[in-house]
Amino acid sequence: MFKRKARAEKAAAAEATAEESTAADSNAAPDAAVAATSAVSGAVGPYDVSDVPDNGVVRVDVGAMRIATFPGLQLSFETDPTQSRFMSILAIHQDGAMRMQPLAAPRSGGLWAEMRPAIIASIKQSGGDVDEVEGEFGIELLGVVPVVTPEGENFRQSIRLIAHEGPRWMLHGVFMAAAADEGGKAETFEDVFRQTVVVRGDQPMAPGDVLTITLPPGATPAAP
Repeated sequence: MFKRKARAEKAAAAEATAEESTAADSNAAPDAAVAATSAVSGAVGPYDVSDVPDNGVVRVDVGAMRIATFPGLQLSFETDPTQSRFMSILAIHQDGAMRMQPLAAPRSGGLWAEMRPAIIASIKQSGGDVDEVEGEFGIELLGVVPVVTPEGENFRQSIRLIAHEGPRWMLHGVFMAAAADEGGKAETFEDVFRQTVVVRGDQPMAPGDVLTITLPPGATPAAP
C-alpha cells in the first residue's frame, strides 16, 4: 500500500492534547545546530546518556530524555488520564509535531518487534490501514487512521511510527502534521529524534513502562 521514495515516505498522526506544557525556546541554537550528527563521534543517535557526542547540540533536560531543541520549538507535556504523571512529550514547531515516549526495554532488545503487532491491530480495529516498511529508523509503521476534529469533522490522516532501541531503553516517535511531509520539516524532526539523549537510570522497570519524565529545571506547569 505504502511506498518509499528517495527519503522515507513521511507520515503522521492524530490529535494530541497536552495537559501540561512548557516552551523550549533556546536562544543558542538555530535549526542547523540540531542537524549536527555522527560526524563528530562516529555514533548514530538517539544516544544513551553514557555516549553523548560533543557536537554542540542544545538539549532540554526532561528527566528520562534530553531533547534536542532550537529557537521556536515547543515541548508539550502529555499526562495519563489521571494527570498524575507525564507519559510523553510532543515536540511542536510551526505546523509540524512529533510525539516522543521513552520506554524501559529488555537488555536483550526486541521491544519494538513485540509492540508492532498490537499497534497494527489497534490501528486496523479503529478503521485505519497500516503497513510495515523499511525506513530511516529500521522497520517503521506507515498508515492512515480516522480522525475527528474538535469541530466534529471526520477525515483520514497519515501516521508514521518509529523506534530506536538502546541499552535497556527504547525511544518511540510518532510524526504529525507537516512533520509527515518529505523535505525540511520531516528532516528537522528526524534530527530532533536522532539528537535526543535517553537517561534510563538503574531502577528496575518492566519492559514497556514509561521512563520518568519531569519538567525542565526552573519550569512550572501551565495553568489548567
